[in-house]
Amino acid sequence: MPSFGFAKQSETLSIATASYAGMEDSASWRKEAKQRIETLRKGRFNVKVTDAAGMPLTNQTVTAKLYRHNFGFGAAPRLRRLYGSPYPEEIRQRHLEYCDLLFHKLTPENAFKWKHHDNNSEYIGPFMDWCAERSIPVRGHCLIWPGFKRAAVEHARYSGNKVQLRKLLNDHIYKMVSQYGDPLTEWDVLNEPFSSHEFMDILGPEVAVDWFQQVQQIRPEVKRYINDYGVLTKNSVRHRTFYFNYIEGLLKQGAAIQGIGFQAHIPKGFAPTAPQELLSIMNDFVALNTELQVTEFDFETPNLEFQARYTEDFMTAVFSQPQMTGLLTWTPFEYAKNSVPKPDAALVDRNLRLKPNGQVWHDLVNKRWSTEVELLTDSRGEVNFTGYKGLYHLRVSGANNGTFAVPLKSGTVNAQINLT
Repeated sequence: MPSFGFAKQSETLSIATASYAGMEDSASWRKEAKQRIETLRKGRFNVKVTDAAGMPLTNQTVTAKLYRHNFGFGAAPRLRRLYGSPYPEEIRQRHLEYCDLLFHKLTPENAFKWKHHDNNSEYIGPFMDWCAERSIPVRGHCLIWPGFKRAAVEHARYSGNKVQLRKLLNDHIYKMVSQYGDPLTEWDVLNEPFSSHEFMDILGPEVAVDWFQQVQQIRPEVKRYINDYGVLTKNSVRHRTFYFNYIEGLLKQGAAIQGIGFQAHIPKGFAPTAPQELLSIMNDFVALNTELQVTEFDFETPNLEFQARYTEDFMTAVFSQPQMTGLLTWTPFEYAKNSVPKPDAALVDRNLRLKPNGQVWHDLVNKRWSTEVELLTDSRGEVNFTGYKGLYHLRVSGANNGTFAVPLKSGTVNAQINLT
């Protein structure tokens, strides 16, 4: 494992200068959330070890370690910073090492977006291969951000031709969805309909239903998400109500929506949403009967201690919500001075050191919410353990086959390892 440094906390800013409801250790929401995590995110696993003839092997040492979480703790790295030749190989490699260490799902920041795709296409292939080799799922962001400014300005020439505009959008969806398969597991089909709706204004609101259906027809195995901001954080009742009603309306029209994304940016000057309120908002959207996911979390503040504390509480609340399937940060790295819009929000600073919020992320994902056990097989050649759901690496003493990758992702799992 690479050597990772750690950023120092601010000497001038204190956690006492900022607060939110439910911040105290004794807050009732915290105990309840931890109990839900124990119940929802863990499974009971039975692994049987047999020889080449299928006979059980007793008294064998089995080491089981969670390799990839079933829950998508993820990030949106900038591909040019990971693969672009202008940047030193050593620095690019360190960023990739952090991606491997900290994250269990990745989305290539803006590289899949219509107006940025061509300039990033050379990096997408190596990125997808790298993720596949490490069993890291990729989420696609995004297919339709429904405005000419967000697609490409030159496409505005189709604004007066509905037939050509519809074909342009359908062709784009087909190109992107058909081009990228494994390890891509989901797409944001529609992004930010609250503030961006130019295409729907021209073609009619029902066109959004068609986009979801088209993705389903091309790759039915890929999850289809809608995504918007201003709901969980920086939230407004008007925006939240619109989002719920808009999704409900699309579903009633037959839109094949399988997941609801919440961006969850917290800009400078905005108070973070209290954990109990977060849970209440998330629970409201359960009525729509889809998966939920935080797709773009970041918290921009120079108060490192406060940032770390809220990051822990935000992650705990989200991880405890039953319909939540992932939590991705939009600003994993600062990269370099003035290279990202929100440098204070990063988990890793420009000197490649984990900040306190990054340390919290690491400790939760790789320690508190992780599982590693060493057990002996019993008279039936079995080991049993309780652990967090995900992809495990299992090793058996004396086995020449090395490490076995075994998915243990449901409440009760029976798996078998055959040694040849």
